[in-house]
Amino acid sequence: MDITGMIKDAAKRYGMDMCGVAGVDRFDESPPGRHPTDILPGCKSVVVVGVRLLDGIVQANFRTFENGRQDLKGLYGTYGYTMLPNFELTYACYAVAQFIERETGEAATPLSTGPMTNGAQISIRHAAVAAGLGEFGWLSIVLTPEFGPRNRFGVILTTAGLAPDPLYGGPRLCNPEVCHICTDVCPTKAIGAYGSEDFRTCGLGTYGKVSFPRCQVPTQGLRRAFGGAEDYVTTDDPVGRDIAEANARQPIMERGLQHHESWHCGMCLSYCPAGRWKEHFLDRALTGGAGAVAK
Repeated sequence: MDITGMIKDAAKRYGMDMCGVAGVDRFDESPPGRHPTDILPGCKSVVVVGVRLLDGIVQANFRTFENGRQDLKGLYGTYGYTMLPNFELTYACYAVAQFIERETGEAATPLSTGPMTNGAQISIRHAAVAAGLGEFGWLSIVLTPEFGPRNRFGVILTTAGLAPDPLYGGPRLCNPEVCHICTDVCPTKAIGAYGSEDFRTCGLGTYGKVSFPRCQVPTQGLRRAFGGAEDYVTTDDPVGRDIAEANARQPIMERGLQHHESWHCGMCLSYCPAGRWKEHFLDRALTGGAGAVAK
């Protein structure tokens, strides 16, 4: 087995569900300061690992949305968003980087994962597409054939020259011309409507433009309707200043590892029909009600 295959086997041993490799040439469109060589001089390969989200944790999100079970929302925060997937990715990225350095003598730099860490050094979602693990969905999240958007990813940069994987070339995973579920279920209409000018295009694909301030209102619980203590945001079309003022008013959270909660939504991720959604959820009676839109 060659070194690339050995690295992929190691990633699986460390608990990852997928692993792909991209050559550094696929990052030519990276913005200034966000190219892999800006972090690791001489970087030749970008290794991307991914872990699926538990069906049972996505199911807890359905119970929140469909039955008003706000007491279950923290399960998604712990096991589907801020904590465990990112701990698992952090440990796996470190272990894979150690494996690369021990086996090849080349440098390997694991990058930060998740919202509880100190920023993103490169775009992890673009790296996942560049490594052939999936394609962009209109909701701007990376879709994989098996799990749709219900994945989390981590990145390791290395100066080792590894065999790159081809870009995803399987069946189309998102067709926004006929499916509008992500835009329909978004509670603040943060995802740009297909057919409008709200889209982004890069060499790796086209996807919908997401209004981050609008997205923050439900994810951070900035209104009572989304689990917040009060209506910290009152406008339907907030800008960055509105969110900053809301965060200043919101008390610092003493539970968990974040200053502010950020897992109150995930509706687009939960209801996206990609990744055999019907088989994973509807056929197993894990959801109903609003979930019926995702047939």
